[in-house]
Amino acid sequence: MPALSVVLALLRSDHTMRIICLLALAACTTGSPLTQIGPQVEVHVAPDRVVDLTITTWNQLAALRDAMTAGEITTTVDGQPLLVNAALTGTFDNGDRYVAAFMTAPGATRESPMPPPEASTLAISDGQTTWTVTIEHMFANDLAPNAPVVAGTNVFEWPSAASLNPRSTIASACVTVEGAAPACEGGGIDAPSVSISQEFITATIDGASGARVRVEAQREVNPDSTGNGPPFMTTIAARYDGALD
Repeated sequence: MPALSVVLALLRSDHTMRIICLLALAACTTGSPLTQIGPQVEVHVAPDRVVDLTITTWNQLAALRDAMTAGEITTTVDGQPLLVNAALTGTFDNGDRYVAAFMTAPGATRESPMPPPEASTLAISDGQTTWTVTIEHMFANDLAPNAPVVAGTNVFEWPSAASLNPRSTIASACVTVEGAAPACEGGGIDAPSVSISQEFITATIDGASGARVRVEAQREVNPDSTGNGPPFMTTIAARYDGALD
């Protein structure tokens, strides 16, 4: 009998452990879709204020896929909804990741004669969980030279790239003079004629008077989102078009 009691105790113990394991698994796979997927969120803001936003997950792909199919995932910028980008939404890498892509409505950019807002808010929601971030000067395309652009050394300043909420910095810049190939700094490219710092681009430019000059730059901010959400890895682009004096 003592031996039988031990066996029963072990069986009960094993049964209890199975219940505990099943409960733990359920705890990991229940809840709103956003709480299940552990995604990477990336945002790109173009100089004309067009926004592209992607949510990528390598975990619980079905949770995000089913929520997208049901229309449960919504994204907004300053309260205005972004549209689903169907061409970039789906399962990729042989089923290893799922991407939910959103974009500003075609032809409906935020470009306007009015100054851009001092700060803008991005939000992602599944109806139960909402993640938000606020970024200063998200739509400011204020990249400009400090003086008339001439052949030689020029300094271009991007004041909003010095934003502190959260801290941003210029990550890359390309300078193109009419008739010549772009000279770029950052992103693995190191042109000796271009250098970048948090808010300044210094470029040595060669060309004749009147030659068109374009400077394109990107700054990066990675704000943590509310609601225990992931950082919003945000790239904001700016562009300057002018001519050599």
